[in-house]
Amino acid sequence: MRNLKRKGILIALVIMVCLSSVFYCDASTLTEQIFVTVKVNDKCIKMDSEPYIKDGRTYVSVRFIAEALGAKVEWFPEGKKVLIRKSDEEKEVKTNANETVAGAVYANENEAIKLLIGSKELVAYGEKKQMDAAAQIVNGRTMVPLRFVSENLDCDVKWDELTYSVLIYKKGIVVPQQYIENRSYTDEDLIWLARIVHVEVKGLSINGKVAVANVVLNRVKSPEFPDTVYDVIFASGQFPPVKKAGFKELIPSKDCIIAAKMALEGVNNVENCVYFNNVKFKSKNVTLYKRIDGEYFYY
Repeated sequence: MRNLKRKGILIALVIMVCLSSVFYCDASTLTEQIFVTVKVNDKCIKMDSEPYIKDGRTYVSVRFIAEALGAKVEWFPEGKKVLIRKSDEEKEVKTNANETVAGAVYANENEAIKLLIGSKELVAYGEKKQMDAAAQIVNGRTMVPLRFVSENLDCDVKWDELTYSVLIYKKGIVVPQQYIENRSYTDEDLIWLARIVHVEVKGLSINGKVAVANVVLNRVKSPEFPDTVYDVIFASGQFPPVKKAGFKELIPSKDCIIAAKMALEGVNNVENCVYFNNVKFKSKNVTLYKRIDGEYFYY
């Protein structure tokens, strides 16, 4: 009987531990999401179809980029064809009814850049060229590889790996206001946030990294903490690693940059938590929300 009782108690304890683990450990996992920012002359461009990376190539919406650069874009669904022309080449074409249609049809495709969806070939002002990848339709938008922009729209294009940003420069262009996105964070916010994630939890999963990034952002929103990412990170007594030599020059790992940008773009897996620790707090002034990768997250 004693052995049976002991076995029963042992089984009960095991069940309690398992239930406790289920309650406090985050059973869900986040999928890594890469948010790519596109800038034209240092202005963030607003898009309704997000840039993405596929097979090592960055794809961007040709309409939003071209129009931000002052070009005009037309879509012809019957042939899955896109025509792009510079604004100073815009013409008015007369219909049979002698009505004016501005920019709806091109009298001469040799005055434009022609793309065919699914084809690597394009025609730029009468000259046939090859892209490194075919144009694609995503969410109703024509997406083209980044190299297309630099080679055909007379731009200088750079890739900033530290902020996952496409930087496009063209002299003499003022980006129309309707294409400018007033982003809620700066590149500096992203880099500082990625640095603190790197030194605090670089060994965690993307789930844990995003959670820690959100703790910092929740503090920024809280009246009990400073109101910038930098000031939260360097607040007295909060993050000891920031005092170590080299922190301010640290280049964060790619996965820490990705996690920080996910949090800044609104991916939140810890709600309003403003504390985390790898040891459970004894204080009754905080409430445990969940445990992720061995870290405890609290309101």
